[in-house]
Amino acid sequence: MIAAVRARVSGGFGVGARFLGDEAIAGGSDLADACAHGVAFARAGLHFLSISKGGKFDDAKQPNVGEAAYPYTGPSGHECMPTVRSDARGPFGRNVPLAAAIRAAVRAAGCDTPVVTAGGICDFGQAEAILAVGDADYIAAARQRLADPDWWEKMRRGRGSEVRRCIFTNYCEGLDQKHKEVTCQLWDREFAGEEGARAARSADGKRRLVAPPWQPATAE
Repeated sequence: MIAAVRARVSGGFGVGARFLGDEAIAGGSDLADACAHGVAFARAGLHFLSISKGGKFDDAKQPNVGEAAYPYTGPSGHECMPTVRSDARGPFGRNVPLAAAIRAAVRAAGCDTPVVTAGGICDFGQAEAILAVGDADYIAAARQRLADPDWWEKMRRGRGSEVRRCIFTNYCEGLDQKHKEVTCQLWDREFAGEEGARAARSADGKRRLVAPPWQPATAE
């Protein structure tokens, strides 16, 4: 499959794969399997390996009548998208050890394929530390990116204090589960004034659909 995709795109087109470092279900693939998969994918010529965890349908809750099964409702789903209420460890960098182990296996096999880690990464110091020790080559952040689309730019400009940090309640994921427009609760919680009233709203009129525009607190 990898060879077929590579054959259909130009040489300048990046082709990678996101796969699970651990399926987190009984009898599922574990980290040892993922390391072997990562080496095979690297040798097959993928440009990057992006590592996640869990999120399986196998242990998802039984859906209500007329609704589809959703993979983030069981234990493996909670591992994939942990919240601040998951356990004492919380969501922060929870999947980094998986990426680090897979990266080590890929390097030991003589491949330099970049490895991407994700999962509860939400500030510059945290991201930089992961890269500094070599646990991953790239950082991905979906929920934090939704909470504050400008957060990378704020960090680049040295304005980390202005980052709107995700609070990892999975409010956004709950909307997705109900097939509603995915928004961030912080958008309305922090911007409920006149500007918020003018913003585009969801179909039910309860939530703004676009993140608040960033206005730097001080001149550069």
